Amino acid sequence: MPEALQTRRVLLITAFYGAVFLLWEGLVRLFHVPVWLVPAPSQIFDVIADKNSVMLFHTLVTLEETLLGFVLALGVGIVCAIGIVHFPLLRDTLYPTLIMFNSFPKIAIAPLFVVWIGVGIESKIANAFLTALFPIVLNTILGLTDMDPELLELVRSMSRSRWVLFWKIRLPHSLPYLFAGCKIAIPLAVIGAIVGEFISGRSGLGYLVLSANNYFNTPMAFTALLYLVLMSLALYAMVILAEKLSLPWYRRETSG
Repeated sequence: MPEALQTRRVLLITAFYGAVFLLWEGLVRLFHVPVWLVPAPSQIFDVIADKNSVMLFHTLVTLEETLLGFVLALGVGIVCAIGIVHFPLLRDTLYPTLIMFNSFPKIAIAPLFVVWIGVGIESKIANAFLTALFPIVLNTILGLTDMDPELLELVRSMSRSRWVLFWKIRLPHSLPYLFAGCKIAIPLAVIGAIVGEFISGRSGLGYLVLSANNYFNTPMAFTALLYLVLMSLALYAMVILAEKLSLPWYRRETSG
C-alpha cells in the first residue's frame, strides 16, 4: 500500500472517531444525561488520568489470562488437527467431541471450571483456552486437507515418506489457514477470559466492569471496556504482524 494512501486512511479513521467522541460529548451535555446512565468521554478520560495505574494492573491480569489460554489452545489445536487428519480413529471420535464442546455455551461451562480448578487464574485460562480452541483446530484441518490432489500425487511419486509430505507440503500450505484461525481465536480468548472473571474474578477487566456496575460507577465501567477494546485490537494486530513476518511469500501470491 502506498505511504500516502496509508496516511490518508489513518487520518480518516482518526477524524471519524474524533467526530464520534465530539458528538457523544455534545449529546450528553445537551440532554443532561446522568453520569450513572451514560458518561461523557471527558469523564472517561478523567478516570483514565486518575486511575491509570489501577487500569493497567487489571489489564495485565486479563492479558496474562488471555495469552496463556490462547497459546495453550494454539499448541493443543495444532496437535489435535494433525491427529484428526492423519488418524481415522481420532477423526471419528475426537472431532465430534470438539464440535460438541464448542456448541456448549461458555457461560454455562465457566462455573464448572471454578468447581474443578478453583477460583484462581487457572479457571480463567481454561475458559479462554476452550473458547479459542475450535477455530484453530478447524482452520488447521482445512489447511492440511484442502490441497491440490495432483500435487499430492506428484510428491508421493517422488517420496513415499509421509513425513516429507507433511513437512514440505501440508504444513506450509496450512499456515495461512492457521493464521486465519488465530485471528478468530484471539478475540474469542479475550471473551473467554472475561467470562471467567465475571464468574469468579478477583481482578482483571471483567471483574472491574462487574464491580463498577454493582456500584453504578458507569465511568469506570466504560473505561474498563475501553481498555478491553484497545487490548483486543493490540492482540489482533500482533497476530497480523506475525502472519506478515512468517508468510511473506503468501502476501506476494495474494497481491499478485
